[in-house]
Amino acid sequence: MPLGPIPWMAKISGCSASVLNKRTILTAAHCVCNRAPSSVELPGSNTYIYPGYPTGSGCAVVRDYDLAVLKTSSDIAFNSNVQPIALFSAPSPAPAPAIISMGYGGDHNGISNVLNYAETTLTRSGCGSAYFCSSRQPNSIYFGDSGGPMVYRSGSTYYQLGVNSGISSTTSLYANVVRYASFINRYT
Repeated sequence: MPLGPIPWMAKISGCSASVLNKRTILTAAHCVCNRAPSSVELPGSNTYIYPGYPTGSGCAVVRDYDLAVLKTSSDIAFNSNVQPIALFSAPSPAPAPAIISMGYGGDHNGISNVLNYAETTLTRSGCGSAYFCSSRQPNSIYFGDSGGPMVYRSGSTYYQLGVNSGISSTTSLYANVVRYASFINRYT
C-alpha cells in the first residue's frame, strides 16, 4: 500500500519520534534518558520520562514504561510537510489491522538517515498489556527506528497505536499509547 506523505515524523538523538501537536514530541524513553536537553536536538525542550522507567545504567534497556514526551519551548511550524498525528484512544483496533511501523533507522544493509516504513500485522500474543507486538517477518523495525510511531489507517486518517521500543529475534515491540494515555495527555 503506498503510504504517501508522513508529516508527523521527527528524528532525535539517533532515534525516531512523532509530532503530537505544536509543542509535543513522543518517543521512547531509552532514546532520551540520561541525556541533556541539548543532546536530544531540541534545545530548550523539557523531557518527561514515564515514571518507573529506570534511569542510570538501566535506561538503554527496553522494558515497561519505555515512553517519553518532549515539550518544545516554541511552536513547531506546521505546513504541508509537518503535521501532527492523532493518538488512538480505544483499547485496541478490531479486527487486528495491518499496521505500519516507521523510523529513520537502518535496515539489513546498515544504518540509514532515510525515513523507511514496514507493513506488518498486529498481534497481542505474548506481549502483555504494556505492548503491542508484530512479527518481524517479512518486514520489521530496525535499530534507529526506536521511538518512532506504529500506526494504522482508518479511512484517510492515520492513528498512532504504539511507540517503537525494540526487537527480539522474532518480534517487534511497541509501547501501547492507550495504556499510557494519561501520562501522554498530561504533557500535551
